[in-house]
Amino acid sequence: MFRFFSLLFLTLWLISVQAKPYAFITNQGEDSVSIIDTAQDRVIKTLKVGAKPAGVAISGDGRIALVANSESKDITLIDGEKLEVLGSIAVGEGPLGIAVDSHGQRAYVADWYEHYVSVVNLATRSIIAKIPVGQSPSGLAVSSDDARVYVANRDSNSVSLIDAKTLKVVATQTVGNHPFGIALDETRSRLYAANVLSNDVSVLDALSLKPIKTIPVGDRPYAIALADKGKRILVTNQYDDTVSVIDAENLEAIATLDVGEYPEGITAHPDSRRVYVANWFSNSVSVIDAVNLKPILTIPTGNGSRAFGQFIPSEP
Repeated sequence: MFRFFSLLFLTLWLISVQAKPYAFITNQGEDSVSIIDTAQDRVIKTLKVGAKPAGVAISGDGRIALVANSESKDITLIDGEKLEVLGSIAVGEGPLGIAVDSHGQRAYVADWYEHYVSVVNLATRSIIAKIPVGQSPSGLAVSSDDARVYVANRDSNSVSLIDAKTLKVVATQTVGNHPFGIALDETRSRLYAANVLSNDVSVLDALSLKPIKTIPVGDRPYAIALADKGKRILVTNQYDDTVSVIDAENLEAIATLDVGEYPEGITAHPDSRRVYVANWFSNSVSVIDAVNLKPILTIPTGNGSRAFGQFIPSEP
């Protein structure tokens, strides 16, 4: 009897320590996704996906994860709870950025080569619309009410706002040079865009896209995440191997943190304190304490970790 309860306790303990949320890290060099258990901060599983994966998105509840595979020209669907590949959907010529609505029903995929955003019905696994946007669309963001979709148009130096009901572009605003990653702060009604070649972040009003401010950061800023309940904006700087930290109240850079080599994707944990950074050349993920402004640890992943997009669900 004692042995039975000991085994039961051990089983329950193992289940509790291997708990959601998971981080889904695309490894472009080996066509795979490393799945990190953020309770243990280690890779617990690796899944094969399409060719040259880069973009990634996960529904707020973590039930479905999506991966954009640029070379195989499709997206891979992953069960976010069973951690199994569900299948794939062909999309355009150059899928890169990807985002999913709050209920995991609709996906938006930026086509780098054909300059549109594909709208995908995930239940029927079909494309229901192709929305023309600017040149070389990359980063995407969806509002929490699923009404608005934002896209960064890298080679047009602009950001566009799409009405999710009409599936039409309703506003476009010029920003810095080569915007790539974007992040939406709904509390302050702001949109942030990382401008790769002008080494700065554009701050826009989220509803009108009216410019608010431009903030200098590091060399080749790439992607953006919000942490500490939106008080801090973190930006990966590819060429500096750093992350810039911006104070959301003053809209000024307050710290620069060292991470791995060539950092790209960045996402905050639902605790709003830990921030995970995918390091493409280091084949790793750095974990940052966004409150104390210091790196915590490094997690080995796969070859060419990019993880461009929201790779951890927003809900605990």
